[in-house]
Amino acid sequence: MLNLLNTWQFNLLGFIVCNIIFNQSYKLAVKKVKKDGAATVILQGFAGASALLFVPFFPIKFPSDWKIYGLLVFACIFFAISDRTQTTVRKNLEVSVYAILNQLSSVFLILYGLTIFHESFVLTKMVGAGLILVANIFLRYSGRKFNVNKYVLLAAFANLIFATALTIDIGISKHFNLPIYNMFTLLIPAFIIKTAEKTTIGEIQAEYENGNKKYYILTGVSWALLLIFMIRAFQFGGFTLITPLSATAVLLNVLIGTLFLRERKDILKKIIAALIVIFGVYLTVLK
Repeated sequence: MLNLLNTWQFNLLGFIVCNIIFNQSYKLAVKKVKKDGAATVILQGFAGASALLFVPFFPIKFPSDWKIYGLLVFACIFFAISDRTQTTVRKNLEVSVYAILNQLSSVFLILYGLTIFHESFVLTKMVGAGLILVANIFLRYSGRKFNVNKYVLLAAFANLIFATALTIDIGISKHFNLPIYNMFTLLIPAFIIKTAEKTTIGEIQAEYENGNKKYYILTGVSWALLLIFMIRAFQFGGFTLITPLSATAVLLNVLIGTLFLRERKDILKKIIAALIVIFGVYLTVLK
């Protein structure tokens, strides 16, 4: 049994399942919320607490270099902006649409790699990034017009900020116990959002009491799990193998959103866009 838990196949499957649960339940959790910031804090709180349950399964370690803690806080500021924006976007866009838009983070990561980390230019990566952009343009093109509303623009912004946080996150997460690190990147942003928006404990409690509690909990737990499964899948399977396989969650989220959330408008267009995104993601990891 232990051998199964330590395989890329098991962790990839766990990531895909949790990714689907997370995306679908997130929409249901925030669909009718009144204060988006309070809802974000609730979700991050459940996710951060859930991450702590897995602490005993990973080596306990902390960095001795205080600069790493400074970078952690810096990353958490970006995660706070991304997570807070994400709640408003998910509230107003279909899951099937956001699942495709969410892959824009891959494009931004490639651009960061070229401009900041001076990675070598690889044609297939650029073609893959271009296909992800094409898929999103195709999705928004209707009636000979390119339809972009403020939530689509906010989704692109959230992905840019998330990619920025991830460039910091990649270098420092290995110095921590993984669940504790995930807890930091969830609870510190929750505190930042609460403080920045001057949200009271009473407002958070009222939002939870008036909201759909089971979806708050389900979203938080699946958020913590997908982070752990994703990193472990990469550890056991490698970036080149896991990245394109994990992208299949995009298509699955489109299909499940259609079946369970009745997101049936432009379904064929969404499926085509999802397939283009998956192929684009595959090209981004070719050497």
